[in-house]
Amino acid sequence: MSLITSPRRYSLLLHSLVLSLLLSYSSVHVDGKKEKETLHRLPITGQADLVFKVGDNPCKVLKKYCKSLQPRFTYETCFSQLHPVAIQQLSQLWEKVRERLKVDETFFIDCEPIKYIGSSNGFSPGISVTAAPTTLNNGGSTATDTRNSSGIISEMLTYLKRAMAMDADALQTFNTRRNELKLTDSERYELYRKALLLLPNNLFVVDQFGLALMYIDYEAPARKLFSNAVSRGMWGNPLQRPVSKYVPGLTSLPWHDKTNYPFITRLESGYQDIKDELLSNLKERRHLFTEEAENLHVGGDWTELRLKSSGLGFLKHTEYFPKTMRHIENCGQDFTSIKFSAIQPGTHIRTHTGPTNERLRVHLTLIHNGGARIRVGTEWHTWEEGKAIIFDDSWEHEVIHTGDSIRAVLILDIWHPELPPSQRIVH
Repeated sequence: MSLITSPRRYSLLLHSLVLSLLLSYSSVHVDGKKEKETLHRLPITGQADLVFKVGDNPCKVLKKYCKSLQPRFTYETCFSQLHPVAIQQLSQLWEKVRERLKVDETFFIDCEPIKYIGSSNGFSPGISVTAAPTTLNNGGSTATDTRNSSGIISEMLTYLKRAMAMDADALQTFNTRRNELKLTDSERYELYRKALLLLPNNLFVVDQFGLALMYIDYEAPARKLFSNAVSRGMWGNPLQRPVSKYVPGLTSLPWHDKTNYPFITRLESGYQDIKDELLSNLKERRHLFTEEAENLHVGGDWTELRLKSSGLGFLKHTEYFPKTMRHIENCGQDFTSIKFSAIQPGTHIRTHTGPTNERLRVHLTLIHNGGARIRVGTEWHTWEEGKAIIFDDSWEHEVIHTGDSIRAVLILDIWHPELPPSQRIVH
């Protein structure tokens, strides 16, 4: 038997829940004892209200409530229906209720606790930890006793709190520092675990905490976190998680058919010229190519050279690529950013997502002798020299290179074709 037995009853229940979004700070006395203040009341059709009070752990309240409805309703049915609604409503009231609840990050992961057991995988189900270990792998290195991880996390949280107060400089500093510090996996986990409790509705924070869980081989709760985020409207698909801006309504496909984009044929026709200029500059001006800054790869090496940057336009390095620029201009296409990207054998670009679903990404393959492959969504593809691929990088993606020589591509971003011209604003 289900808690909601028909579409009509389901609609009535949600209607009553939405209408009941209210705060009550009443306190009453029962038998001379002062009752805890009610923070939020969630009326349930045909059942007693689900009530959250000051000092409550929301997970324990939900579990206790669902157990009280047995055997009329199964615990699993009750929890699966009420937990997403509780997350949605409490997160809407987060600034008012967060400090008055005993809540931790597991509230957003189906209330399943996390425990570090000292294994190579890092974490497994158990008791919730208050601090992650300091020896988890990060790009082949481990944290050392001399690294002040707690100080790093405190510093980053300070910038984040200032950014919450609309301090634009603090936000920029946060983004700069997170790249400079090259956070270990344990630091990443601890930072975004705490950040989630500050900003449970922030696309970037939710995605980063989920990735932190995945990077320590704790994928199941990460998937629950992403599914719960979708259920409360943050994204449209658990595998498509743009971290800065999500535009609902745009056709969402991880991989696109390049025959629908005529400019790609013109781009491919310039493959040899573009490859020759890349090889020449790799030989004569290797210093122009910089390491990937976002700490996303493990092993190997990942470098890039930007010709056009979103928000900044064309950069001075274009003077070293005259033929490339001519072929790009002949495409007759508005590219929002353009760069060369090269990875060496042994490189694993870990699972991540792009900033927005407003754009699509094109790879023109310049050098590839096999061994490298890319997953977007759930499908793996590879590269072929002289040919292009096109995909939506707001979908989860990763790259693994097990070959024996460099793989290099020219990356060009275009607007999603369904995005109205009036909304095509580079951020």
